[in-house]
Amino acid sequence: MDITNRMTKSERSQRVTVREVAKEAGVSISTVSLSFQSPERVAPITRRRIAKAAEKLGYIPRGRRNSGTKAKLFTLIMEELSLWAFPETVYGAVIRSLEAQARQQGVGMLVATVEKGRIPHSVRERQTQGVIILGGCPENDALAVELAAINIPLVLVDTYIPGVPIASIVPDNEWGAYLAYRHLVELGHKRIALIEGPPKYRTLVDRRWGALRAAEELNVPIPKEYQQPSISHGYPQKGYREMKEILKLSQLPTAVFAVSDRAALGALEAIKEAGLRVPEDIALVGFDDQANAEFSNPPLTTVHYAREEMGELAFELLMAQIDGRSEIPTRTIVPCELVVRASTVNKSS
Repeated sequence: MDITNRMTKSERSQRVTVREVAKEAGVSISTVSLSFQSPERVAPITRRRIAKAAEKLGYIPRGRRNSGTKAKLFTLIMEELSLWAFPETVYGAVIRSLEAQARQQGVGMLVATVEKGRIPHSVRERQTQGVIILGGCPENDALAVELAAINIPLVLVDTYIPGVPIASIVPDNEWGAYLAYRHLVELGHKRIALIEGPPKYRTLVDRRWGALRAAEELNVPIPKEYQQPSISHGYPQKGYREMKEILKLSQLPTAVFAVSDRAALGALEAIKEAGLRVPEDIALVGFDDQANAEFSNPPLTTVHYAREEMGELAFELLMAQIDGRSEIPTRTIVPCELVVRASTVNKSS
């Protein structure tokens, strides 16, 4: 007899994930979650399709299950800088998504900052059953490797560690940067500068490589003097000082790609201070689609990815590990798309 036939309905439901329901229903993971959490916000026809898919697969939302087991608790760990900065950055959406998933499914969430050479107390004392590390830096990487070595259920978000088998979720950073650079080339720009990020952040390095790959493949190379490394360590306004350096060049670029919106918005300020206009004198593209990117003057062309979905996927992967349902750790790539706004296209002309 097949082993699946000996499982109870409850046991089978534990193996079905939100991702499988979303695939069966032909909708996004966030729509499935919203359908169970706030059904009034989902169209009736879509709710019925999701309900039918869940019934077919035997999926039961965690909040409705009664397993009789001890309540789950996990720890979210971030770099200290990310913790104080997250309400105004992309991480805010990821954290809110994690909070919503945890609340919906009756799971507790603690927040801790990474300290060099130290495992957070809640994790060290096994008070929590798993860890999500948000963002990449040397301290985060070292902690992740240490936790993986002692078999703590673990998921990385917005970072990954090459050669280390830890589940991770990242935007398609290289392709997103490729799209941004290609957009500038398609607008006719030949002199395109690149504002890089701190090399300790792997995702920003990937974006740099994406732009360089596009430059090579599209035959619009970036001269060395147009590749501006990060010099804003310790300064709150990223990109401003980098753009100031670019503006000292004898031949200015006609366009700039910055590997983050924070850097792009700082660059925008420097360009304005120099008496230049965006996009008439210098077109500008960022990456992340922060909330304030749409409301800058002019609104910023940028690269968008589903941050809420990253949080949902991270939660689902961690719960799978905690429940013993996980497979071989993989890197999950979240698609990117270019959002064109007035910083590259002057719609009044």
